[in-house]
Amino acid sequence: MAKSIIKTIISITFTMLVLSACSEQTVNNQQKDLTLPDFSFVGLSEPLSDQQNIKVSVHVKIPYTELQFTRVGERFLARYEVSVNISDDNDERIAGAIWSDSLWIDSYQETRKTDETVFSIESFVVPASELSISVRVTDLYTNKSRVLKDEVDQTKMYQGNLALGNIMIMDNYSPKGGDLLMDESFYEVVDTLKFKARLIGKNHPYKLSYELLVKDVSKKKELLILDHTGPIDSLLSFIIPLTDMEYSNYTLFLSAEDGSNNRVTTKAHFRVRIKGINFDIGDMDEAIRQLLYIANDRQIRDLLNSSDTEKAENFKAFWAALDPSPGTNENELMEEYYRRVAYSIQAFTVVQPGWKSDRGMIYILFGPPDEIQRVPFDIERKPYQVWEYFRLGKQFIFWDKSGFGEYVLDSSYHSENDWKFNY
Repeated sequence: MAKSIIKTIISITFTMLVLSACSEQTVNNQQKDLTLPDFSFVGLSEPLSDQQNIKVSVHVKIPYTELQFTRVGERFLARYEVSVNISDDNDERIAGAIWSDSLWIDSYQETRKTDETVFSIESFVVPASELSISVRVTDLYTNKSRVLKDEVDQTKMYQGNLALGNIMIMDNYSPKGGDLLMDESFYEVVDTLKFKARLIGKNHPYKLSYELLVKDVSKKKELLILDHTGPIDSLLSFIIPLTDMEYSNYTLFLSAEDGSNNRVTTKAHFRVRIKGINFDIGDMDEAIRQLLYIANDRQIRDLLNSSDTEKAENFKAFWAALDPSPGTNENELMEEYYRRVAYSIQAFTVVQPGWKSDRGMIYILFGPPDEIQRVPFDIERKPYQVWEYFRLGKQFIFWDKSGFGEYVLDSSYHSENDWKFNY
């Protein structure tokens, strides 16, 4: 039936529906407050020579587009405040700082550049323990704030006289060079991986090994013997040539062992992903098949039959043609589509993957319903659900004909000819 659905996208608007879970009776649509400043941060830990404390460096990145600029003479000014709070496992504050800064820009066009960002870094010395890092960014013109949090466990930082800090992956495409990879994502396939880590030890010789895995398969593995005699306290740099990289999720493991057989390991995750998409592509072919509701059979077949390199480029081109905001880093339409696919897999998988089910199809096409009525089994009829889309003037009825939760769309809807992806 899904094959008969019209597969063109129309009526693209710029108000994104936020996925919400289906409750027992209703589904409430919640709008993300896009006026709050969006940013990213990472807290990286390094060992210290006292082997009790660690240095936590909090890196904060704020895109220009997330700040409110005001015109002052011939220039444009934005002012912001950053607050960092580090607490222990008892939620007691043990370190923190608040600072503010100003950003002057010469032209309005520059304030709208999505690839321009401002960086702030602050370091703290805290006990090696379970930590919670909270970062708040406030736009001082609008006084609106957003808070992000992260949990880190550094209780195992020190093993004997050996310690290894967090892996710091560097951004290959940073215009300044040497910048940290902030959001764990490369937006292009990389041929070289650069990273750093601090090693502290007292007993030589030191052995270092790293292994790069993609989808749990080893991609690169090497053992290194450090040419170092005696104690060591160094920030080590690594450069790994890579081949046959693909759009996927990666895990980098780094281990160190000293002459007394003390061993420490740390790891980092990163993605090589298509710009504008924030879901995890575990299988590019599956992502292409999931275009079922917005692409025709020929488009899907051509994408699947292309080479691996062409497949990724053609997939990007397919979505670029539908991007409601070309020129930006994100493709809101693509993000929303695959968010719905991911939710359908989670919520509606019974016999077949949820995105292939009738409820998954309707969810992907129209988003979360405004209301769901669930009617249980009785002696005269099987269980069924009624999905109401008041904003669209649509209603869909699903029957649990098998009794195992595999709801199918009522046959009266099979002749519908105006089912289009609503965004």
